[in-house]
Amino acid sequence: MKDFRQCLRAMGAYSRPVWGWMTVTALIGLGRVAASLTFVWASKQLVDIATRQSDMPLGTGIGLFVGILLVQLALITLFNWWEGYSQVRTQNRLRKHFFGHVLRSRWDGRERFLSGDTVNRLEDDIRVVAELFSSRIPGLVITMVQLLAASAYLLVLAPNLLWVLLILMVAAVFGSKLFFKQLRRLMAAIRARESEIQQVMQESLQQRVLVLTLTSVERVLEKFGWLQDDVEGNVRKRLNYNAVARGLMFLGFQAGHAAAFIWGVVGILHGTVTFGTMTGFIQLVGQVQRPVAEFGRQIPAFITALTSIERLMELEELEEERVGEPVLLADAPEIVVSHVSYSYPGGHEAVLKDFSCTFPAGDLSVIMGTTGIGKSTLLRLIMGLLTPQDGSITLGGVPASAATRGNFLYVPQGNSLLSGTIRSNLQLAGPSATEEDMRQALETAAALFVYDLPKGLDTPCGEVGSGLSEGQAQRIAIARALLHPGSVLVLDESTSALDGETEAKVLENICSRFAGRKTILCVSHRPAASALARQVVTI
Repeated sequence: MKDFRQCLRAMGAYSRPVWGWMTVTALIGLGRVAASLTFVWASKQLVDIATRQSDMPLGTGIGLFVGILLVQLALITLFNWWEGYSQVRTQNRLRKHFFGHVLRSRWDGRERFLSGDTVNRLEDDIRVVAELFSSRIPGLVITMVQLLAASAYLLVLAPNLLWVLLILMVAAVFGSKLFFKQLRRLMAAIRARESEIQQVMQESLQQRVLVLTLTSVERVLEKFGWLQDDVEGNVRKRLNYNAVARGLMFLGFQAGHAAAFIWGVVGILHGTVTFGTMTGFIQLVGQVQRPVAEFGRQIPAFITALTSIERLMELEELEEERVGEPVLLADAPEIVVSHVSYSYPGGHEAVLKDFSCTFPAGDLSVIMGTTGIGKSTLLRLIMGLLTPQDGSITLGGVPASAATRGNFLYVPQGNSLLSGTIRSNLQLAGPSATEEDMRQALETAAALFVYDLPKGLDTPCGEVGSGLSEGQAQRIAIARALLHPGSVLVLDESTSALDGETEAKVLENICSRFAGRKTILCVSHRPAASALARQVVTI
């Protein structure tokens, strides 16, 4: 767990961009407090008029009472609208910031967090923190002012009663919050398990065909049920703590109400308290108790928010990649790999060791080798996704890095389409591509079948291209890459799902269209690629 002060500093840093919105929320809330206290005064005046303890005309008293009631209604409506709106804006700002940070973080071949866990943090934890900034912290300021103002008013009406109430309520709150550390530990455990639950659901739904064919539904559900039982057990413990805490608070507040009521009865009996005054401080007792009760209720919420802040801090610890000024090459470059060695973090053996090779400019080179030998790792090093521990890689004399990544047209292994439409997938690589540009790219990738689909380019495709065959998805992915500006085309087993004839046609189209204009690297074990290659490199 993070140090408490670290979490507070992070909370201050994350809230800084939305201080203005928080201030507006607090100001509207303070207006509500002023209207509420004025309403207490108006209620007292109206009762005093009725019992002839005040000379104010009845019509004036009723007018003040109704007017203040309408002001309260208007402020409550405005407050609720603004609070909801500011929460959405705060949530969007935070989510964009952290999502962008995760996307820009340095990739070393190993993801620190599983995707389900990361999504859980970006969804649920950000929602909790946004609620803290947009509602709970301004509410804390409002509550504090309400407590002070109501206490001051009550101090004028019945000073001794105020001290009795405060002692009772503070004792109740203090006694109910002796479980701070236990609650924080339980919330951390619950949030961690919820992330695991999200991961199981996400992966099982994405790989549902695999789960079904392996007849593993019951095993998945067994694990899912175990995780849910663990969450349920921790929630039950948390609720037990909260039940004791709320019981103590209820006892303190009931004692406060009883003390106020008896105080008023005795005062009326001895003629020291008017009916209007008793009406006023019965209402004030509620206005003093409610803020203290609110403080008590906010402590578990604050613990939950601290847990969420801690989880977001872990995301922010991901080191951002240093991109620098993009370097775009005018011509197809020669790629020189010189004495490169690389091993993944935590790996015991080097994936590549003292490897050297030159890929000629403007030609097709095929990379071959056994599974796991390092073919994909070599491509990632060339594209600047990874940095070699030893040796160097240059593109046309320029060192390969994140800054040179914009020169690559990349088609990864497998089905890499995103949910959306075929058009939106193509526009991911070429946002400004015209209809003719997209048709030309699809033609080169032997993917003109797209226009025979019921909705053509606007045909929807699900996650990882579901709804299309593997071969169709691969050809669309190739067309997508061809729409990206750049001088190096990288095909990583990108034609593995195609039959030999279609594969040969796609590669021939690419070589014919880009001969001399793009350097082409193709990982493949199939003869269609080797037959067209200027060189074959075996790792």
